[in-house]
Amino acid sequence: MAWVKMFKRPGGGLKKSYQPGSMLSLALTKGLLNEPGQNSCFLNSAVQVLWQLDIFRRSLRQLSGHFCLGDSCIFCALKSIFSQFQQSRERVLPSDSLRNALAETFKDEQRFQLGLMDDAAECFENILERIHLHIVSDAATDSCSSKSCITHQKFAMMLYEQFVCRCCGASSDPHPFTELVHYVSTTALCQQVDRIMGKSERLRSDMFGELLQAANNTGDLRSCPSNCGQSIKIRRVLMNCPEIVTIGFVWDAEQSDLTDDVIRSLGPRLNLCGLFNRVTDENAKRSELHLVGMICFSSKHYSAFAYHTKSSKWMFFDDATVKEVRNLYSSIIPLYLNVKVNIF
Repeated sequence: MAWVKMFKRPGGGLKKSYQPGSMLSLALTKGLLNEPGQNSCFLNSAVQVLWQLDIFRRSLRQLSGHFCLGDSCIFCALKSIFSQFQQSRERVLPSDSLRNALAETFKDEQRFQLGLMDDAAECFENILERIHLHIVSDAATDSCSSKSCITHQKFAMMLYEQFVCRCCGASSDPHPFTELVHYVSTTALCQQVDRIMGKSERLRSDMFGELLQAANNTGDLRSCPSNCGQSIKIRRVLMNCPEIVTIGFVWDAEQSDLTDDVIRSLGPRLNLCGLFNRVTDENAKRSELHLVGMICFSSKHYSAFAYHTKSSKWMFFDDATVKEVRNLYSSIIPLYLNVKVNIF
């Protein structure tokens, strides 16, 4: 499962966060082709979510210069699809150019090859990484500070991990790293939900971040750095304020025991202070993120939900099919057993 969320600025209400008037032309009703044998649903779902992210779409539109790779240029292919979304009068568009560029780029790794199904969350993440390389070709993914890099300016979570012993006070050296997608085990998440329910406590809509943090820390114990005999948990600290946070859910099996009630309890808001053990950026401490996109996987097929800001409606994207969703959670339930990506 994975969700994508958008940043809400401190002090801003929902109307200020989701500003109307974005020039989407006929994009509200545009689908993407997936002919028999193409197996492009994973890519189509990722593209639809990226397009509906206002911050990403507008930032990409403003960029012109990049390190082009010709027919295998993912940057050019994505911009071409976005241009067609905005200008074409066709109701369904091909995504072949991006599918071909992905296949050529990752042919040595045998990933995202033509005609083969692949993982939508990894596709989403790899598109972001390639955009970084097309914009800042000489900067490592973990150390990019370029103001023109959409990937890191909008999506990157700058973190460090550290072990601190509460018994003797010893600590490990901090390990800094960058995440574009924050992955969480659904099995561990279910265990945390069961723990809360076992205490006869009510799952609140604002607990989602805390549940994710607890799930990430499940079973992650290490020996004390000074060998005092204590087992300690890792601490993850967020050092920046990402505008978009992507949560990727790792499924240990194709089937899940998540019930409808648990699904509904996973609220549409996310606080970064709940998601990580500590947050150092003052803006991040005050920010509240709202769910704006979701990629689902059911019966070996991907589809997506995305919040359309101009109409203030949730939309469902299933390749060529696009329709309005009146109740998001009741629409998700049939697909949620294999949800992959959530965006805040």
